[in-house]
Amino acid sequence: MSQSIPNAYGREPKVILFDLWKTLVTSHCKEPVWNAQRILGHRVSLIDGGQVQVDNDDDFLRYCLTTNISDPQDFLHHAASTFNAIVQPESLGEFRKVLRGESGCAAVFGDVFETLVALKQRGYRLGVVSNAWAFPFEHIFEKINFNGVTLGSFFEHIIGSYEVGYRKPEPEIFLESARRFGVDPEDCLFVGDNIEADIRGAARVGMRPALIDRPGDYTEADLGDIPGAVYLHDLRELL
Repeated sequence: MSQSIPNAYGREPKVILFDLWKTLVTSHCKEPVWNAQRILGHRVSLIDGGQVQVDNDDDFLRYCLTTNISDPQDFLHHAASTFNAIVQPESLGEFRKVLRGESGCAAVFGDVFETLVALKQRGYRLGVVSNAWAFPFEHIFEKINFNGVTLGSFFEHIIGSYEVGYRKPEPEIFLESARRFGVDPEDCLFVGDNIEADIRGAARVGMRPALIDRPGDYTEADLGDIPGAVYLHDLRELL
């Protein structure tokens, strides 16, 4: 960063909020939501060679990310009822395998723990705001650790879209995160990897956005129309 956070914004944040996937945690597994859609047979078709093709349905994605059901069997039956699908005898076993894979594939980026330790030492209050369903959170925040310190222990609040019923970039999830910390949105810095869901979504409610772009897919020019936006190659640049 060419400027410190306070100088860039004119107001130092009290709270730093992080997106989860591709910001703190990565995974090489295929999108589990579309696997759930396939398991239920919702909007799927057979193509040449007998391969199953899933017509990705944003309504189904939104349902998965905003439905607070943490039991896999109950979730599967509720989703089937909502989308007029059928739970086959083998469906639950397949779904549990997808969920195990999602948790097992999760890994923290190498710049994360160092950054979180330093930010906590400097007195910042930290949180997570994630578009996620209910299933992987326990593993990610309670099992993944650094020198015995779990990832979840760094965060005062962990807010999943499934819990609040809204997903980024909808303003309600950002506003709810500020409410839980008892601060104004203007007192929050939001760090995420998605320009629309994270950066524009946070900026629309008055939060200061920072794009983390490890692969180098964007340039600072891509943030030119977003007031106060900061471009990062590495989370440690926050320090």
